[in-house]
This record gives sequence, structure tokens and C-alpha cells, in this order.
Amino acid sequence: MRGTFLKLAVAAAMLFTSTGCAAVFRSPKVKVHMESDPTDAQATVGKAGAKATPFDIDVPRRSTTPVVVEKAGYAPHHGAVKKNLNTPWVVIDILTCPFTFCIPLVIDAASGAWRDVTPRYSAKLEAASNDGAPEAVPASSAAPSNAASAPSAAPSDAVASLSESERKATARAAYIEGVELQQKNDCAAALPKFEAAEKMFSAPTHLIRIAQCQSATGKLVDAYESYEKLTRMPLGKDAPEVFRKAQEDGRREMPALKPRIPSLRIQLTPAPESLQGLVVTVNGSPIPNELVGIARPVNPGKYRITAEAAGKKASPVELELAEGVTKSVDLKLAK
Repeated sequence: MRGTFLKLAVAAAMLFTSTGCAAVFRSPKVKVHMESDPTDAQATVGKAGAKATPFDIDVPRRSTTPVVVEKAGYAPHHGAVKKNLNTPWVVIDILTCPFTFCIPLVIDAASGAWRDVTPRYSAKLEAASNDGAPEAVPASSAAPSNAASAPSAAPSDAVASLSESERKATARAAYIEGVELQQKNDCAAALPKFEAAEKMFSAPTHLIRIAQCQSATGKLVDAYESYEKLTRMPLGKDAPEVFRKAQEDGRREMPALKPRIPSLRIQLTPAPESLQGLVVTVNGSPIPNELVGIARPVNPGKYRITAEAAGKKASPVELELAEGVTKSVDLKLAK
């Protein structure tokens, strides 16, 4: 037994010497080829941004690397890059401790060098079924199990006249068209598609896309409200994983949006309470007099502000608000 151990120790020492301390210098990352069937799907690997398949990416040996693959018309694929413990490598590190002061053991354990990473990841996407596509599930799937099985918003008469299957199919079709447009960076055209899908059935997967497209098209106040609705939506125990992911994405994206929203304060002289028949308009639309003097969030863009009262009128003010800017406008009403 002792002789066997000595032979292993000598062999390990020789291997360690001949490889130039290979264990210490084993790369902490491995290049992995990502592919999908069908191709040209959006794959998110670990914390990296989504890319169209196929592509190569460096994957760390140490931690778990989740994979999400999405393509319009297909159910999302969820998985992880396969990693296995390289037992001989661990044994070598242990046996060489007397000769190396256990430096390789410590470094390899910290860097994940003990793990082998499968250099190829292939995702087989399944077509979204007509009776349960994750991206167009009725609102009842997102609500608690004891909630009423109905969309969160009252449908119009035209929508209510459709059967549940028709609404589901329509929502799915609108969502798929919206995704295709969003992937082409055409959020202006994608937004009404997602809104139509949400009108048919309320779902987190619709709301996250709506919020993203509203943000991309400068509708920051609307986007923030959509994120609020998304993050507050109750999910039942059996809610699909894609619903939970959409909500998590919303919670992550929402904080970055708030500092971008500009605010506008309208001040009047004389004081509003001393004026009769006061009408204040912003871009031609009257605003409640109670909003005068309050810095309220608005979307970026050009604004024309007017104010008039009985026997008095102010000169119109025109301005342009950029993202994250706070402006105050003083209007003086005179005869």
C-alpha cells in the first residue's frame, strides 16, 4: 500500500514538473459553441447579453452558467452549460501538495480549474403549442389560484365577443409579430402589437415588452407605469417560469428608468387661487389647476404652455425637455 502511494506521488510530481505547474495555469474559462435548432435564435449565456445563434462564447469553469434561448413562435428554452468535476486533476493537486505548498490546490479550487466544460451547447426549440404557449397565457395563469379566471382589465365589447381560444391565438400572433419587430429595433411598430396582445390576455411577458418599447420610443412615464404594473402583478404557484423571469427582468430594468424621466413645474403669477376661470394648457390640452406648482413627471419632448383667466392672459411659453431634466416655467397673467 505504501509503495503504491509512493509511486503515485512520484508520478504526480513528475507530471507537475513536466507540465510547468499546469494546474495553476489552467484557463478559468473555456470557449463554448452555442447553437440552436432552428438557428438565428436569441441566446443569453450567463450574464452576457443576448446574441443570435450560432456563436462562440467564453464560459467560466467555476460557477453555474444558465442558458436561455428564445425565438418568436417557439417556447423559450432554459438550461445550463454542462460542467463535470475532473477527478484526476483534483488528485494531482492533492498529491503534489508536499512539493508545491498546496498552491495549485488553492488556486484551482478558487478558479474552478477542477471542472471540465462541455465545449458545445445545442438547444432544440419546441414550437409554441396552440393551447399553452408561454408567451400568450391567459391572465388567470398569472393570478393566484383562488382568483377569478379573467383578464385583469375589462375587455371591450369586440374583444369579449371572441372565444377564449380566439383571444389566445390572436394574442400569440400579435406577440410574435411584436417580437420580430423589436428584434429589428423597430419598437414604434412593435409597441401596438404587444399592446394588442396584452388587451387580449394580460401577461408579464406582454408587459415587459410593452415597457421596453415605451422606454425605447421616449414614452418614459408610460414605461414606468407598465413596469409598476408588471412588478406588482401577483403570480400563482403554478405560473410559468417565463412569467417569473419577465417579472425579475422588470424589477432589474425599472430602477434605471426613473432617473431618465424629466419633470415640469408650472408657476403662475398671480396665484391660481386668486384667478377666476383659469385654464392652463400643455400642448393644447387643459390640465387640472391642482397641478399648478407641482413638479410632475412628463415624457421628453417639446412643450407649449398657455394660461388664461377671466380678463387675463399669459404669453405662451415653448420649451424642449431632455431626459432627466427638471424645468420650471413661470407664467405671468396680465390684462
